[in-house]
Amino acid sequence: MNVHHAGVILLLTAGALAGCSSSGKDQQAVDPNTLPANYRTQLVSFLRQSLTNRADFRGAMISEPAIKSVGPTEHYVVCVQFNPRSLIKTKAAVYLSGQMTQFIDATPEQCANAAYQPFKELDAAVPAA
Repeated sequence: MNVHHAGVILLLTAGALAGCSSSGKDQQAVDPNTLPANYRTQLVSFLRQSLTNRADFRGAMISEPAIKSVGPTEHYVVCVQFNPRSLIKTKAAVYLSGQMTQFIDATPEQCANAAYQPFKELDAAVPAA
């Protein structure tokens, strides 16, 4: 083997090893449908910043996270149903990798079969502003 071939092989080997070491960090796949562990706390923090009417906080109901269709994909969705006096009715909190990414009007398919329970953490909260 001449020096030129040995140099090319060395460069190829170095490049392959460099590719392996950098791709190891990049390939830590993040599951987009990680169960949102702190969804109640996240929602209370978000809603305290976005709701200003104290009536919106009283009597709200919440569902457990469930995989639902959101556009062409599926994600964990938590349904929040506000009390009848509120102008807001049913919302869907959409989660990606365990973090809330959207708070949107719920479609009938997303929340029709939701098993609601009292959202006591929100009931006890007050608007931030």
